[in-house]
Amino acid sequence: MGGVAPSAGDATRPEENPERIAVAKAVLIWARKTARLDEQTASKRLGVSVENLSRLETGEVRPTLRQLRLAATAYGRPLAVLLLPEPPEDFDALRDFRAGHEARKGETSHALTVEYRRALMQREVVLELTDFGAVPSAPATPTFVIGLDHPAEDAGRLVRAWVGVDRTAWEEPRDALAGWIAATEAQGVLVMQTHRVKPEEVRGFSVSEWPHPVVALNGSEFTRGRLFTLAHELAHLGLNAGGLCDLHEERRSDDLEDQIEMYCNAVAAAALMPRDAVLGVPAVAHATAGHAWSTDDLNSLARPFGISAESLLLRLVGLGKATWDLYRSLKPEFQRLYGEAKDRQRQSEGGPSYYVVKARDLGPGYIRTVLDAYRGRTITSFDVADYLDVRYDQIPRLEAAAG
Repeated sequence: MGGVAPSAGDATRPEENPERIAVAKAVLIWARKTARLDEQTASKRLGVSVENLSRLETGEVRPTLRQLRLAATAYGRPLAVLLLPEPPEDFDALRDFRAGHEARKGETSHALTVEYRRALMQREVVLELTDFGAVPSAPATPTFVIGLDHPAEDAGRLVRAWVGVDRTAWEEPRDALAGWIAATEAQGVLVMQTHRVKPEEVRGFSVSEWPHPVVALNGSEFTRGRLFTLAHELAHLGLNAGGLCDLHEERRSDDLEDQIEMYCNAVAAAALMPRDAVLGVPAVAHATAGHAWSTDDLNSLARPFGISAESLLLRLVGLGKATWDLYRSLKPEFQRLYGEAKDRQRQSEGGPSYYVVKARDLGPGYIRTVLDAYRGRTITSFDVADYLDVRYDQIPRLEAAAG
């Protein structure tokens, strides 16, 4: 029956149709609204008219199993959640650290909502496999703790020590990002990425519950930006304050969320660009606060650290080797160069393969965990395909892309 409009008989005597499932109408409405979908969009994804979607949500007609599965996919919910007797409480609690978050409270896009739930589901998979003994258990409590009273320089050193990254010079930014991700995953943190959410909405988010906290990076950003976001979210984990982040550069208010966001920026800068390593560069060591850094100078200095010229300039401001006035004067130039790079990226032919993007989004640590459980015969081939969201015959190529 699927997306075929229900007949009048279905509406008056749903109990006579064994294909239809009894669900709580409040749960269907809650699932659609929290997925940020209007009735027109939701009806298309379920294969019904707006009128028949309304009949499903008012309880006049019960959904078929196929419609319920389509709803679970469209709304980014496990099927079991749609069968609950009432909407769950605090199912999607996620702190918002973005600038102006009070004005946009609750106004996250459908894409971001789905990606956040994917993060929760991947974490649940790993927790389940851990309970089964398929993978080694991880610390149940935070192994890295900082507070706002920790000086950012000290907290940055703690981040580096906890993750175990001892390098301050990299050949390429992608090497720096890969190295930090691998080291982070070794500490029991799940690192995933998404290319479906615009960077203007969120640059990253984190789930700080242990074991297996989650860090999500916006894959639409350039490599250098993702590395800074990773370090920023690690600071959030240390504070046990996961949430949505845009990493705004300057303090906008006196509220606690803004204090935390600015603090995490400072910790990330100290972690990625250790004070001694930056001041050890002759050009920086001899510079005064009023030095007129050019974008070319900044790009050259930033490259070994794997971060952007803009991030390095902000670090120089913090170290007294540049001024906020210089940063504000160069900000339009950074934005112009970023826009031009984006245009070149869009115009270039090709791009990463489906498997590379899929492996990046799921995260190599998550993929290894699922495959280890499968090879240990804890889960079936159906499970592994479901957890990795690919066909079984695609798994070898996905594993190869994950490296």
